[in-house]
Parts: sequence; structure tokens; C-alpha cells
Amino acid sequence: MIVSGFISKLRRKYNDSPVKHEDIIQGDGSSTVYRTQFYPILEGSFRLYVGGVLKTEGVASDYTVDYDTGDIELANATSAEIRAQYQEVKFRDQHWLEAVQDTFDSFGDGFFKSVVRSPSGITLSAGIQVYSCPSNCIRLTEALESTSYTSGGPFAQINTNVRYDRWSNKMVLGNRPSRANYMLISYLRKLTRPTATSDTLDLEDSWLELADLKAGANFLRSMANRYAQQGNATVEEGYLSVAQLRQLANDNETIFENRKRKIKPVMPASTIPYNIPDGGSVG
Repeated sequence: MIVSGFISKLRRKYNDSPVKHEDIIQGDGSSTVYRTQFYPILEGSFRLYVGGVLKTEGVASDYTVDYDTGDIELANATSAEIRAQYQEVKFRDQHWLEAVQDTFDSFGDGFFKSVVRSPSGITLSAGIQVYSCPSNCIRLTEALESTSYTSGGPFAQINTNVRYDRWSNKMVLGNRPSRANYMLISYLRKLTRPTATSDTLDLEDSWLELADLKAGANFLRSMANRYAQQGNATVEEGYLSVAQLRQLANDNETIFENRKRKIKPVMPASTIPYNIPDGGSVG
């Protein structure tokens, strides 16, 4: 699932669907800073017209807009009509993305995916005992070397003791190879943390509920903090109280932790050799 699609699903569940607005402001000929009536503003939804002409956003262009506060700064003052069209949300896409990222951060090495017999991980070099594993590796489970010393194989279990060090992410051989050779390795890799809403979520389908719960907890807690700053007298009509929002966030966190323990994948057994006679020391 693409992150943007997952965010749309979260918006529907947590009542954060975008609301369209159009603000009309009369320029006074001297001011360059204005503010929309509603905010935060959904990324990509903002359009600004001055005197009926669509303007270009950007520091070196016609105006800039703060999507969190609704502040608009014009490059030049105007006495013409200013028309702002935009969509209001409670949580911008960037905020939802950060909430989803928090799910990945909370997984640590406990959730992973398998890479089976990859030819692009490690190539042996003559006289070298220590090798860097792929950057996303969290556990080496199999190490094969070519019996023909060619990339086409065939491949068999490496004939030396092997140790994987998680903290340095290194493969340590018991003996130094006498010549260069090709390898196939199988390993567990950490999940790829999304960095943009266009990324694909690197999650199994059964793990999506965990991302939903964790991101939802972050959203509810953020709403509680916002309303607490507003004070009870200014909390928008129809919203839950600060205490209720915080309780819902805590409930989400509790369910998240319980479900995470239940569906956490089991680490597969490693088949790399570590006690071959005369296989060298990997201590």
C-alpha cells in the first residue's frame, strides 16, 4: 500500500477528512502578511489569486504560505482582492507520515523481512576475514560460496566458521580466503522506513493494523495537546474533551503493544557454520 493511500484511510477513520474553504480578503495597499481563517492546510491544496490572477508559491516567487499556521506573505503589497482557496485538515500529510514513521521506529529489530540467497550482498576477497553486510541486515542466516569461483555457481555452504556481529553489522570468517570468490547470503532485513507519502509501506498486510493504531494514537494525542492549549472555552463544538482524547490515545497504545506482542514474527534459525573443525576462530 502506498503511504498516501494509507493516510487517506487514517483520515476517514479518525475524522480528519479535508474541508474546502475560500477566503476573500481586500488588500489595503500596504500590508504583505495575511492569514487564512482555517488551518492547518493540506499540502498541495492551496491556491492564491490576486486581482483574479493565479499566483506562484515560493520564496523567490509571488508569495509563501505556512501550512501549519495559515500565514500568507506576499512578495509585494496590493490593493486588489486576494482570494485564497485551500483544504483544511487537523493533521497535515507530513504529520501523518511522521506518525507512521513512529510505528517503524517502535518495531526495532522485532519486525523484519527475509532476503533469500542474494548475490549482491558480499563478495569474498583473498586474505580478508571481516566483511560489511548490507546496511539493512539485522541477522545473517545463510552463507554460501561458489564451488566454481564464478558468479553462476553452483553454490554450497561456506567451508569455514562464520560469525555475524549485529552491532557492527559485520560477517567474520574463521579463516582467511585464499582467493576471491562469489557468495550468496540469506539474511533478515529491517523494514524500510517511509520518507515520503509516495513511498510503499514496507509492511505485511497483518501489520497494517499496528500502523493504524500507533499513528492514530499520535493523532489523538496531538489533538488533545492542541485543545488543551486553546482552553475549554475555545474547543471546537462537536469534538471530544481533552481527557477523552488522551484516553483514546492511551487505549490505542495499549492495544498496539498487545497486538504487537501477539503477531511479532519468530526469528528463523541460522544455518551458517560456526563449529566446523579447522574452520578457524570467529571469537
